[in-house]
Amino acid sequence: MVEKVKHTVGKIISFALVIFFVALGVLGILLPILPGLLFLFIAALIASRHIPALAFCMEQNRYTYKAMRMSNGFMDLHWWDKIKLGVLGTVKLTIDGIEWGVSLLGRGVGSLRNKFR
Repeated sequence: MVEKVKHTVGKIISFALVIFFVALGVLGILLPILPGLLFLFIAALIASRHIPALAFCMEQNRYTYKAMRMSNGFMDLHWWDKIKLGVLGTVKLTIDGIEWGVSLLGRGVGSLRNKFR
């Protein structure tokens, strides 16, 4: 009985995440600031865990095959390793974002300096 409850709770959480990412994806298609296709892809990855036909289609596609394999490996990790991987990914994205912002700022300052010479 406990396994069924966990499975049901997992399905409810997955369904809520799919709805959330689809909404972000649609919003991203309408607003150029958000990466809409990325959020729709994440929604499809989550939904494919519960819809075998979608999982089959995504595994047959040469573009989504690698992501499907990587997500299956992630699901096999222990919960603590999932948290560590999530934190490391977040830190890497934050550092990459700061690096991108600094380089963008440097290019802007460089172009202004060249403009006023």
